[in-house]
Amino acid sequence: MRIILFVFYNIVLFLISPFFIILLTLLVLIKNKRSVGFLDKIFPFAFKRLRRSGNETGGIWIHAVSLGELRASVNFIKLLRNRVNEPIYVSVTTKTGFDFADSFYKNDKNIYVFYFPYDFHFSIGRILRVIKPSLFISVETEIWPNLFNMLGKNNIPVIILNARISDGSYRNYLYFRFFFKYVFEKIDLVLCISEQYRNKFLNLGVKEENIHKTGNMKFDLNIIDMAVDMNDKARSLKGIFNKGKIIVAGSTHKGEESLILNSVAELNESRKDENIFLFIAPRHPERFGEVYSLIKNYAKDHDMNYCRLSSIYSSGYNADILKDNKPGTIVILVDMLGELLAIYGICDVAFVGGSIVDAGGHNILEPLFFGKPVVFGRHVENFSEIAGEIIEIKAGKIVETPKDVYNALIEYLYNENAIKEANKRGLDLISQNRGSSLKNLNYIMNYIK
Repeated sequence: MRIILFVFYNIVLFLISPFFIILLTLLVLIKNKRSVGFLDKIFPFAFKRLRRSGNETGGIWIHAVSLGELRASVNFIKLLRNRVNEPIYVSVTTKTGFDFADSFYKNDKNIYVFYFPYDFHFSIGRILRVIKPSLFISVETEIWPNLFNMLGKNNIPVIILNARISDGSYRNYLYFRFFFKYVFEKIDLVLCISEQYRNKFLNLGVKEENIHKTGNMKFDLNIIDMAVDMNDKARSLKGIFNKGKIIVAGSTHKGEESLILNSVAELNESRKDENIFLFIAPRHPERFGEVYSLIKNYAKDHDMNYCRLSSIYSSGYNADILKDNKPGTIVILVDMLGELLAIYGICDVAFVGGSIVDAGGHNILEPLFFGKPVVFGRHVENFSEIAGEIIEIKAGKIVETPKDVYNALIEYLYNENAIKEANKRGLDLISQNRGSSLKNLNYIMNYIK
């Protein structure tokens, strides 16, 4: 039955492949983000640059879908590099993830970065022949039938670390369990974020002795490693924005910018005698122009100033709009990648996006690394347990409406007791949960020859 199901799966992929290629070609022509790395992901010749000399086998393949997973894996990869001499192949799916990894590891000659291939049989087969991995590690959870099946056939261990499964994906895997049970049985080791996810993997067919709870590697984030010249940038920005309250809306999606602007406009009305600086950092770079137009129109209607972060940098941190001594609100569009962490470091309070809209939420831990209170919406499925802990210890708040956001801002900007409590308890939460990367490495070393 397993063979029949995989043959059927590959026939379906073969039948849809012409339409898939046509669609991606059109996306390339219109420069859609989904087309990035298209050739690398589908055509085998794109992997030739990864070929090593000779016919030696070995090398550890680590897959991290996008920027969030890459950041979570940085400390683990650092620990791994100190323990093994094998080449490490890091695959990513998104352009932001690829750009980060390519830049971050550019000086390490033993780490190779490439785009993760589509699950076509010929693409997977080609990449396995080129890099000849001795071990495959997926950061968080990416389930690819052809990949896992071919890894199993070649006796290459499959490991998932920082493992989690969303409720929607879990339901789908259970519904199609007649097929996916053959995929999950190829997984040799699952290192879960929590007991909740451990039970899900167990129900999906992974052997109980192969599942362990080791915590969340996102607590092991080394902030200094993440941003180039972050301390210098933070000092320069703090020197400019030192006379007023600083609010950050990070990783925002469409609809969230308007909500934040409404809340800050109300704050602007109630606090006319002081400076308020609002940084808005959209999650997706292709929205920079759209969000800037929104800010521009909103600022004009509500007597607020506005500018782009790139203009502040290009002026040598001497932008004209910042020279006005009149109190008021300035909205700054963060239109540059890699700047958000530095801005979290100088803010008084941070809103993390992808949480008001139904996008699963982005990393609500990042502001806590700097001891900053964090505000987020209810859609934090990607961080559900962490969100609960943050609320329980009063290191942050859940919001839904502009009024909720306004009230949270008032508390975390002007209530000294709430600020100190959020600062201390947020840092304590980070400190108490560190160490997952090392736990994971100790388990994985049993699979490294």
